[in-house]
Amino acid sequence: MGRVICLGTGDPLNAERAQSSVAMRLPNDETVLFDASSGTILLGRLRDAGIPIARVRHLFVSHRHFDHVGGLAPLLISMASLPEASLTIHTLTETSNALKELLALTIPGVEDWLGDRLGWHELAPGQAVPVENAEITPFLVDHSVECVGYRVAQNDSVLVFSADTRPSRAVVEHSRGAGLLIHEAYGTEDESGWAHAIGHSSAADAGEVARAAGVGRLVLTHLRERRFADPVELVDEAGAAFGGPVEAADDLDVFEF
Repeated sequence: MGRVICLGTGDPLNAERAQSSVAMRLPNDETVLFDASSGTILLGRLRDAGIPIARVRHLFVSHRHFDHVGGLAPLLISMASLPEASLTIHTLTETSNALKELLALTIPGVEDWLGDRLGWHELAPGQAVPVENAEITPFLVDHSVECVGYRVAQNDSVLVFSADTRPSRAVVEHSRGAGLLIHEAYGTEDESGWAHAIGHSSAADAGEVARAAGVGRLVLTHLRERRFADPVELVDEAGAAFGGPVEAADDLDVFEF
């Protein structure tokens, strides 16, 4: 059985929550991150979750929007002073190019500070990446920029992280047999037109994806502030479409799969 911690569960403008990041602890006590939140708040969430920065060994990035990569620079700066720290960043080619340009503009030299302790690995959609006892497979989703979701197979357990996406057949196909689907939910179905226009899904969309894929459990994330989207309403709507167990994640919630 696998286990993940939702470090950040908010959308880009949610001041009630940290932005998108999920952590998976490995049996050797190393940690894999999926996305890096929006800034130094990532460091606080790692601390609150009891994850030492030096044990974060892999970062799988879904796409280059600031609420998913803003914590990268603070993470690298923190690692530079820890001789035992090293990190491999896994991204699509376009994303890695953008991130390297961002680092060069905002904290030039940080890659040199880490030297060979920092590695970049360019992802090929559909090609699994072995990490300890897990296989992590990226797949293209439908967002406003190049973006991948991730299927994580750990022993006999499967987790899928949708990343930011409109309703996507690719998410359905890669979620088949998954025990846990972590899927974004921009708002309720009556806002689906705007959600789709900006590359996102409604709660009903997430529920329909979970039903079509036959997943065991659905967790909603990438949530707007409560005054815009009540998590209870999102869960009810997704549950009606899915017909299975649904939760709205809070920061630092732990889920098994």
